[in-house]
Amino acid sequence: MKTDLTKQSQSLGVAAVLDVETTGLSPRIDEVLELALTLFRYNRLTGQVVEVFRTYSGLREPSCRISRAASQVHGITRPVVRGRRLDYRKIRVMAAQADFAVAHNARFDREFVEHLMPSFRRQTWLCSLYGIDWHAKGFTDCSLGPLAKAHGIEISRVHRALGDVNALLALLSSKSRGRRSRLFQLLRNADLVPSLSVKPCFR
Repeated sequence: MKTDLTKQSQSLGVAAVLDVETTGLSPRIDEVLELALTLFRYNRLTGQVVEVFRTYSGLREPSCRISRAASQVHGITRPVVRGRRLDYRKIRVMAAQADFAVAHNARFDREFVEHLMPSFRRQTWLCSLYGIDWHAKGFTDCSLGPLAKAHGIEISRVHRALGDVNALLALLSSKSRGRRSRLFQLLRNADLVPSLSVKPCFR
């Protein structure tokens, strides 16, 4: 029994799903307005999402202007973020627990987050947009909203960090027709699945 529990604990990993909303599109001149981060346990062998155990979401007042185009997308205006600050210590503690962080179009989130918090440069990032071949699976629009809709996932607050994080985690938890989770596909394409778990796919 003890050996089985040990094996089970060794097969479990911790990962993060992250999303940011920003003042604009350029990480050189724009800044993070909102950041959401969720930690979850997953099975390293099967890619199954086991449980969500910690979530953080916060707003931040930027030092630059919020572009009108950005506000039209996420609805965040200056009065909404006035006087707000992120809990950087909590974010760092959570990120340090994760084997990797997943974001949809991770390059965008990564550049903004690393500029804001250089410690994230040590983080392993996976991209759920480009790390899964959605087109080969029959999806024409690979942005988060259409993918969530195609999987029957409702986004509580579209283009808000926590709503997108919850939707992405639900998408990663969903299974393909081959009964493998989308997270498994992402891990396999990133060569993060132990070989033993892949062999049954080729029988």
